[in-house]
Amino acid sequence: MMDERTVLPSWQDLGTGDGADEPPVVVHRYRLGLETAVSVRSVADGWSCTPERAAGGNVAAEEWVPAGEGDGAAQAFVDLLRYEELPSVPGFRVIRLTPPPEATGEREVEGQDGPDAAGTHSSVVVGERVVVAWTRRTVDTVHPGAVTTQHLAALDFMGMPELYGLLMWRTPGGHEVPVGAATRYLPRARDGWSWAGELVDVAAGLAPAPAPVGTPPEGLDLSAAELPGRLGRLVAKLHLALATRSAVNPSPVADADAAAVLEWHAETRSEVAAASKLLLSRPRRDGGAHEPGELSRLLDGVDRLEHLAMDVRAGRSRVAVQRIHGDLHVGRVLRWTRGLAVVGFDAEPPFEPPPYDHPIRGLQPPARDLARLLASLAEVARRAVTRPEMPADTPWAWYRDAREHVLGAYRSALAAEDRADLLDARLLAAFETAEHARAALARAARADAEASAPTR
Repeated sequence: MMDERTVLPSWQDLGTGDGADEPPVVVHRYRLGLETAVSVRSVADGWSCTPERAAGGNVAAEEWVPAGEGDGAAQAFVDLLRYEELPSVPGFRVIRLTPPPEATGEREVEGQDGPDAAGTHSSVVVGERVVVAWTRRTVDTVHPGAVTTQHLAALDFMGMPELYGLLMWRTPGGHEVPVGAATRYLPRARDGWSWAGELVDVAAGLAPAPAPVGTPPEGLDLSAAELPGRLGRLVAKLHLALATRSAVNPSPVADADAAAVLEWHAETRSEVAAASKLLLSRPRRDGGAHEPGELSRLLDGVDRLEHLAMDVRAGRSRVAVQRIHGDLHVGRVLRWTRGLAVVGFDAEPPFEPPPYDHPIRGLQPPARDLARLLASLAEVARRAVTRPEMPADTPWAWYRDAREHVLGAYRSALAAEDRADLLDARLLAAFETAEHARAALARAARADAEASAPTR
């Protein structure tokens, strides 16, 4: 058994903050080993999580500093998951699903300099065999990612890296949130912003077709033309798995009521209306003006949700809801030596969850995921079209073709399992329009920030 002194947490009140009105800084610390730990520290609007190493002091007043590459915090977590028994630790819980392989040595994920751009996660590769992802910032609310990944692992879902274990922290509000996760390392993995961008280059004749990877379905090569279809099938299999009973989630699917559909309508209409108003006030990049009639058609598509709500209330339509990924853009899909894999289940979803007492709490239509994925393909095209060597019409032609391949493969995979009911076209249209609106607002905000930034 592991020595209990190496894993017992400490709770520390560091007194008041810098200002007289600031609350005390509270630290919870989980010992990963004799000289490594993970701390959870209160900040103004949430909690900051940091892997640490010991920096001296004595047992009564140990000093800790953030752990960097090679300091052993990630390796200690992998070792922790290999122990046969662990003592119960108040405030924390270790979930072990499959023992990880023995791994030594650490390096940060390539291209990563500290936490990600949003400051929410950082990752370390241990022994080229295990990836440890640290949650660097969290809030005191329900976080569905841990249950989602455990459910998929219980069903042996092959479309994500194998999950070895999780370190959970219980918030003051009683919610369990992931602090660390250990998964299988996927060699030569690249995210979708990279590999999908290369597909645009292939379509433009600027790059050769990528070499086939993985085990092709039915003996077909994973060519540039086939990859979007493979992506659609992968996401469909993800949603089918999340709609299947498991010991972790025995009731995975429910029906949304008309009130829920009306909530989605209000949410999406607000975003589309804001984007429409903004675009009407700005010229097109091609020098023309945005037409009010063109933008009003976007609202017409969103308003179809009102008709869906009436159909649900009258019993003419059923809207299935379930656990979904929550932030499924193309960057969450890795291409590695054996195919495609979905990651990023610990990301915070971009939409507001239902109220805590809502009957479908934590459940959403799969159309949420699909809409976000399809909209991200448009972002791939948008990034490509800004390059001077790229023919202006090629990226958008690629996007339209890729979108149809993804959507067609997704629908076919659901139909093959007699689960076409998981996707409602009206929901997909509304959510996809809202995703484009949200992206337009974000681009406008970035442009305004750049325009107002002082020049040197």
